[in-house]
Amino acid sequence: MRICRQCKCEMIEGFDVAVEARYGIVITKGKGIFAEWMEKPKVAICPKCGEVSLYIKNIDELSEKK
Repeated sequence: MRICRQCKCEMIEGFDVAVEARYGIVITKGKGIFAEWMEKPKVAICPKCGEVSLYIKNIDELSEKK
């Protein structure tokens, strides 16, 4: 559970980040393409103020892939 730094309420998790050539970075629930060695960042969004938080879910796996 992630808490919004602005509102202190529970954020909605489960979103992904996608990069589209024409529009830049967009937030999506679909799958994106990232380098094999890199852990895919996840996104949480505050339902109250719209604050967006990017995070790595499996931080232990990231350090193993170095």
